[in-house]
Amino acid sequence: MTYHLEPQVEAIISQSEKCACIMGTIEWPAGMARFHNGAGPIKSDGETYWGVANNGMVSVIKEGSAPRVTLTLITPDTSVLAEALKDDAAGGEVRLYLGVFNDDQQLVAKQLIYLGIVNNTPAKYSAPPTISVECVSYTHRWSQPKRYTTYSAASQRAIYPNDSFLDDVEAVAKGPLSSYSGSNAVSSGGRGGRGGGTTTTRQR
Repeated sequence: MTYHLEPQVEAIISQSEKCACIMGTIEWPAGMARFHNGAGPIKSDGETYWGVANNGMVSVIKEGSAPRVTLTLITPDTSVLAEALKDDAAGGEVRLYLGVFNDDQQLVAKQLIYLGIVNNTPAKYSAPPTISVECVSYTHRWSQPKRYTTYSAASQRAIYPNDSFLDDVEAVAKGPLSSYSGSNAVSSGGRGGRGGGTTTTRQR
């Protein structure tokens, strides 16, 4: 991705002794996760960003390259791993900032350098246990709509109010097939005219 540094950020980065960090937020099902790649907490705009130090890594963002980023967290806490496996964070917004500090180690500015969404969140039980969050930028997602389009009963109903096919899909996905009553309505229909059509509903 390509970006231009803000004057205050560029001035500090241009110094012989630089003091900067990568800060970020991940929209997680359990709440917003805020972090930075240093140690200890950092306050910014009334929010606390927690340092992951040597236990975390942000893959290198190359200027003008394909907008994919991988965030990695190494943790011995099995409850954190269990939460990562349980929660489906796909689609959550991800923001990465370049934060800069003054000579007193105070955060004086941060600039957004990456904006995207979570693509997937695999957890590895290898030694050491690792959570990897793969992210893709919004522009990359928009350039490949068929690959990243997510379908749900709600999204389908919003376009086709009488089409209940995905209602059945979600009902089956929520439990074993033997527990599904088959009571949802399923639509059938055909095309008509120039791409138009009608949708009828039948009961199973």
